[in-house]
Amino acid sequence: MSSLFSLLNPSSTAAPAAPSSLLGTASTQPAQSQPATSSLFGATTTQPAQGQPATSNLFSGLGGGSGTTSGGSTLGGYTPQNVGATSSLFRGAAGQQQGGGLGQSSAAQQQPGASALLQQSTQQNGQNHAYFDSILEKSRKRAYGETGGEDLPQLQLGLGDLRQRIKRIGTGAPDRSVDGKAHYLLAASGVDPGSAVRDLNLFSAATGRVDRIPAQQSTDTDVEGYLASLQTQTTLSMISDGLARSVRDFDAFLEDNVSMEWDSQRKKIYQHFGIKPREDLAATGKGSFIALASKDNSGGFGRSRKSKAAALASSRGNGPSGESTFGRSSMARSAIGAASAAGKPTRPAFADMEKQTEKNGATTLTPSDRFQRDKQNKYAEKVQALNVARMDKLPYPLCQLLSSVVTQACEQHGPDLVKAYRALADIVSENPDVESLTDPAAVNERQFAKGYLDENPNSASSIEVKRKILRGGTRCLERLAFEEVESLISKNPREANLGGIPNVLSKVKAYVRLLASKKSLAGDNTDLQMLGDDYVWAVIYYLLRTGHIKEIVDYIGENHVPFRAIDRSFTSYVSQYSSNPDRRLSRELQDRINNEYNQRLRIAPENSIDPYRMACYKVIGRCDLKSRSIEGINHTVEDFVWLQLVLARETSRTEELATEAYGLRDLQKTMQEIGNRFFEKGGSDIGCSYGTFVFFQVACGMFEQAVTYLYPFSYTDAVHLAIAMDFYGFLRVSDPNTAGEDLLSWTTRENPQVNFGRMIAYYTRDFRAGNVAAAVDYLALLCLNQDIPGQGGTSQVTLCHDALRELVLESREFALLLGDLRSTGERQKGLVEERTSLIGLSEADDFMKMITIQAASAADDNGRTTDAVLLYHLASEFDTVLNIINRTLGEYLAVPLGQQPLRLQPLKPNTNPDDKSIREGAISLTAIDDPVQLSKAMTSVYASAAFKVNASVSRLNKIMIDIHNVQLQVEAQQWIRVLDGLSALEILPVNARGDSNRIRRLVAKFASLSPCVTATLPNLLAWALMSISHARTNFIASQFTGNDAARQELLRDLKQSTLDLTTYTSQLRYRFPAHLHEALARAQSEW
Repeated sequence: MSSLFSLLNPSSTAAPAAPSSLLGTASTQPAQSQPATSSLFGATTTQPAQGQPATSNLFSGLGGGSGTTSGGSTLGGYTPQNVGATSSLFRGAAGQQQGGGLGQSSAAQQQPGASALLQQSTQQNGQNHAYFDSILEKSRKRAYGETGGEDLPQLQLGLGDLRQRIKRIGTGAPDRSVDGKAHYLLAASGVDPGSAVRDLNLFSAATGRVDRIPAQQSTDTDVEGYLASLQTQTTLSMISDGLARSVRDFDAFLEDNVSMEWDSQRKKIYQHFGIKPREDLAATGKGSFIALASKDNSGGFGRSRKSKAAALASSRGNGPSGESTFGRSSMARSAIGAASAAGKPTRPAFADMEKQTEKNGATTLTPSDRFQRDKQNKYAEKVQALNVARMDKLPYPLCQLLSSVVTQACEQHGPDLVKAYRALADIVSENPDVESLTDPAAVNERQFAKGYLDENPNSASSIEVKRKILRGGTRCLERLAFEEVESLISKNPREANLGGIPNVLSKVKAYVRLLASKKSLAGDNTDLQMLGDDYVWAVIYYLLRTGHIKEIVDYIGENHVPFRAIDRSFTSYVSQYSSNPDRRLSRELQDRINNEYNQRLRIAPENSIDPYRMACYKVIGRCDLKSRSIEGINHTVEDFVWLQLVLARETSRTEELATEAYGLRDLQKTMQEIGNRFFEKGGSDIGCSYGTFVFFQVACGMFEQAVTYLYPFSYTDAVHLAIAMDFYGFLRVSDPNTAGEDLLSWTTRENPQVNFGRMIAYYTRDFRAGNVAAAVDYLALLCLNQDIPGQGGTSQVTLCHDALRELVLESREFALLLGDLRSTGERQKGLVEERTSLIGLSEADDFMKMITIQAASAADDNGRTTDAVLLYHLASEFDTVLNIINRTLGEYLAVPLGQQPLRLQPLKPNTNPDDKSIREGAISLTAIDDPVQLSKAMTSVYASAAFKVNASVSRLNKIMIDIHNVQLQVEAQQWIRVLDGLSALEILPVNARGDSNRIRRLVAKFASLSPCVTATLPNLLAWALMSISHARTNFIASQFTGNDAARQELLRDLKQSTLDLTTYTSQLRYRFPAHLHEALARAQSEW
């Protein structure tokens, strides 16, 4: 039995050996003689008698037998004892006794008996005879040709392996000792080597495979036989040449278009869709767009690296960042991302937002949701109207209009998001009633960008913007508080008891009475001061809270005498607070109010001080800034945020004491701590929506953080909130080439910045397949940031142009995006060209031409002829237009008669034609599917501007049209006119009249013909033969003729034309179809 462990126990015994222990010795009993057993590789193992020379075996180390049982190995195996040295390929001499490492076992040496030797010899003789019988049978089959080459072994060795085999065979003389050992082995097995060699030598080498010599073909002595043989040989050679050429073309196509480097292709695909492999993330940390774009900008997966589109793209010079502005590879990172599949959620576009979504458990609505689609459509209408207003130089209340979309959506976070838009509108002082940008109250585009983006926090412009943010956020919260006052009064008119003139003071007094009636004005044991029937300090506080400072002054003035009895100094405090635009007190009044506040806070007994009085002192005098909260008064989260805003001041550090320094940056740190504590998961733990914190962030000037916080919950709202911020200049955007894969990043000065360009571009994935016009308007917003100084602004414009280029190539809405043609040949501007002023272009420069050429090249590569013709025409590449038309006409005319003619793929129509284009009648390339009609339409356009088209291209187009006219005459069965038309083309010797020089001249001319003309040659020859045949039949069948000699002359001319065509085809060596050769032979036989 063959055993894998024959190396450890090569000999078989009658009784099983005792198992060998790993750590102890294994004892074996004396083994009896057994016949030889088969080894692992099928070789017969024998056990020679002691003292006999050991045999050589290639696999003796694995399964060769020995005359002894093995002794102990390293782990308790066996080691042979007292045997001669055994030659082995895989181990050394076995004659030495090997000691065990952990335990040994010795076996007694056994001698094979006579019966065992006889049985072993008989078995081996039977096997050897069967082996030689099989060799004899195979040799007989080969001798009588019963088998061909299928039994021959296949040669699967390379040149290097064959060279090594030849050296191994040819070196040295044969080892006689080995032959001797083989003789001994065969003789012991009962085989006579000498007789076997003689039998093998009887087989002659001639009995092998013999190559048969093909029979010698007889030589044709007549002309017809020679021509037929020459024609056959020519046809066969052309077929073989064509097959070889096809093989070469196919190999070249595979080499150019298919790359087998799957790993690199996978990386390109990752880069195309914006995916960063984990191994790259681990190796390089945060990636950058520059790194992605710089890696292997070769052609796309399955696309030729030498395509025309890539060549056009590479011809563009590199941009400032070292990347091509318009010519990035199609497999580089996409600027707009892959379009979303219908009904499937969009994959998160940013790595940090994906982590944030998992962290806070946010569930984002997908574009497949009907309400989400409706909201996106309404947002798109506002954005499109914004760009129209920008082009018309008109003001546009963006915050108000975007907030109206949120209001109509009726979502849970909607009211808070509307407040955020109101806060932004108050910060920028947006006025919806302004009708002209020349109005002083109008807010211009990017008006606050310079001051907000100023890297120097102490510059005058930066401080002014910070003050504007504080004033705007405070004003918004005050207006919201007054609206709440009016709302509660209207809901509880009896408890409020408004009465009298419904002015601000009356409403606040009614609100205080309402709170008092509900026991929510203050604590039970709190002493509140009264002035008549009013809680005087409560009224003053809520006038402060609603932002009515002037009303406080008037209220105190009306009650001057009784109020002086309550507080003599407060009148001067509030008067100066009201008159100062920065809401600051003089140093003298500031020190006095601080002293009074601290004395009352330390000396007064508990619950003896009116908490509203202390709140008014804190707000007006900015007292005790270490404790920026109000005690003893019920207040909401909005009240707390208002207090932070009203206490913050943006002044020069040299004008304030260290204890009074509390600015916008300190306020933002406080709000960030509140967000981390209460709004980490959306604010549901404290009964608020995530929109609440967005509102607070906007009110406090944390614009970038507001966008990134809102994005995981509702990326649609986050995108449009960012648009509103960026439109007015209150958004710091990152460079798309260095921003990495995160939405939020930080500058070297620790200022937050948003990847605005990528966010807008990726947002268009949801709808650009169905609303490409809206996608153009969104992408045009990327150039809002072109005013950023340095490389940042240039990168934004570059990203916008790349995104527009990808959108054009992806959507195929060329008529809508790039323009259409009018009947006069003039261009009708597309959406992209109409927005040149919005995308950083003063006029339609080479960008429009480049993007159009790239789109045209891609369309031509994909076989979209009408697309390519329109785009190349829009790019003023008139020669290329006619070349494409000529090539298409060649393919159209190469179709034999009776088969389905070639039709073009119609272009996507311009779905939004204006009235002017309808009146003028634009060329309907959108409906043309006939190549001839397309050619006539374009040539009519170029007829008035022939100087713009190459003359040779025009002549070629005329030839193609003439060929088509010949085809029409064939279809009309006008045979004589067909022959006249073919003669006028000067391609076939239809009218050569046996002139050999003219025939040779036409044959030589064939090499200079355009491929589109040569493609029609088989049809031209078929039409010529058909016309000759039908003309001959008509002449013969005609019964009445005025001149029989003229008819015979015409018949002789037709016969000569047939012979000339035969001579022409035989000299041309063009691979004509078989049916044409049959037609030529049949035409000759008819004469």
